[in-house]
Amino acid sequence: MLSSRKHLINGVNYRVATHGDGDKTVLMLHGMPDTSAVWKHQIAPLVDAGYQVITPDMLGYGETEKPQDPARYAGERVIADLTALLEELDVGEMDIVGHDWGAYASWELVTHLPQHFRKHVVISMGHPAIFFSDLSINVLKSNWYMYLATQPKAVDLYTADNCSFFREFIIPTHPDLNEVCARLSDPVAMQANLNWDTGNPLSVSFVVARAGGLDYPKVTVPTLGIWSAGDAYLLEEHMMASNAYLDAEWKYARLDAGSHWCMLDNPAETSREILSWLSG
Repeated sequence: MLSSRKHLINGVNYRVATHGDGDKTVLMLHGMPDTSAVWKHQIAPLVDAGYQVITPDMLGYGETEKPQDPARYAGERVIADLTALLEELDVGEMDIVGHDWGAYASWELVTHLPQHFRKHVVISMGHPAIFFSDLSINVLKSNWYMYLATQPKAVDLYTADNCSFFREFIIPTHPDLNEVCARLSDPVAMQANLNWDTGNPLSVSFVVARAGGLDYPKVTVPTLGIWSAGDAYLLEEHMMASNAYLDAEWKYARLDAGSHWCMLDNPAETSREILSWLSG
C-alpha cells in the first residue's frame, strides 16, 4: 500500500509518502541531491518486515516546494519543519534512518526529541558536533564542493551543458547520475539543491570550531552508523568517533562495497544492516 499527500509545514508544502500498513513505523530522511526515491531498495524489505515506512521529500527536493531563499534551508528551520511534521503525523514512537543532510537532521532529532524515537540509523554522516570541532586538512579537502556551492553563478555552472561540470566533479559516483541531472537541470531545482550548503555555510562551522565547538547533549537513542568504503564525501573517522556523543547503544557497520549512496549501489547489504539493527 502506498499513499502520498502534501503537508503544509511552516508555510511550505512537503510531499510525504507512506508505504505499508505495519504496526511499526520508520521515518527515512534523504540527503543531497536526492528525493525520497533514494530509499527504493529499502522500502519493500521494511514493509515485508512489518513496517509502515514514511519517506518525505526533503525541503527543495522532489514534489516538496523549493524556496529560493537560502536562509529557509538553515538547519534550525529544517529541524523545526521536521518537528512539526512529527506532530502532524502523530504515529507515536518510531525508528528513524537518515543519509547525508538527512543524517544531520536525524542526529538533531534524536538528540533533542528522543521521546519520539526507538532506534536510529545514520548513513555516511557522523555526529554533527564533529563538524564543529574538526579543523583538519582532511575536512577542508573533502568538503571543497560545499564552498563552491555558495559561490555566485554556481547554478549556471552546474546546469550548463547538460550539467557536465556537476556530473564530472560534484556527483560523479552517484549511481543514478542521469536521473539526478535531469531533475536538477532546472535552475530552480538546482538552486534549491545548493541552498542546503548556502544556508548552512561551512565557514560558520569552522568559526564555531575555533570558538570551542558546540555542547551537544548526549544521544540517548540506540544508534547504528553505516559508512561505505567508496564514500568520497564524508569521513570514516567522523562516523567511528560518533560513539563519544552517545549515552546509548552504538554500533558501527563498515561496508566494503558501495559509494556515498550505498543504499543504491549496495542495497542488499545496506538493507540487511538496517533491518538487523531495527529488529535486534
